[in-house]
Amino acid sequence: MKTKRIVLILTFFFASGVILAQTNSETRSLKTFNAVKVSNAIKVELVKGTENKVELTVSGIELGKVETSIVDETLEIRLARGNFRNHNVEAKVTYKDIQGIEALTSARVIAKSPIEASEAYLFASTSAYLEVEVEADVLNIEAATNAKIFVTGKVEGLGIRAFTNAEVDGQNLRADQVEVLANTASTVYFRTSGKIEGSAATAGKIFYRGNPNEINVKTSTGGTISRH
Repeated sequence: MKTKRIVLILTFFFASGVILAQTNSETRSLKTFNAVKVSNAIKVELVKGTENKVELTVSGIELGKVETSIVDETLEIRLARGNFRNHNVEAKVTYKDIQGIEALTSARVIAKSPIEASEAYLFASTSAYLEVEVEADVLNIEAATNAKIFVTGKVEGLGIRAFTNAEVDGQNLRADQVEVLANTASTVYFRTSGKIEGSAATAGKIFYRGNPNEINVKTSTGGTISRH
């Protein structure tokens, strides 16, 4: 009897493991949004299309534990409250138009289509990764706490703020005017032939390409600015 009970328990745990290891998919239609915010180590691919929807693929977690909601015209993709381990969540977001992307807490967001907007913004923090091409009049970028933003494209006005070992790689991002702040061991790259204003402090590093016509950047506590 005891042996049979042990077998039943082992069978239950084995079956539970198989269920958790299974891959499940779901497509959700979405209302109008103009920005995307991703967190909880979720991997997202952004593609411009004719409708707003998200295609989810998960393993090690229930589909119902992945929340997709629109708050103040921002699509938020995150996990419900709980302690989730050994899981994987991937999402393909099809959108009509967006102007902002946020990647938080180890999320990975890659935009397959260029972001085109009069004013766009990018934000990444806490070991997140964001990759995107932008064509805009104004682009504001902020990266913090071990995050990395890889951005290409062309903008007129560029604002960059980087903190705490973050990196903004804009070596192939061309800007007419740049306002930049690099602090606390962060690193920033961009290209310009216009004016650069800002500051670099506490081992923050600013690297630029091109031939700017004016540089007005204050440096302190090991902060530097140099041509790359």
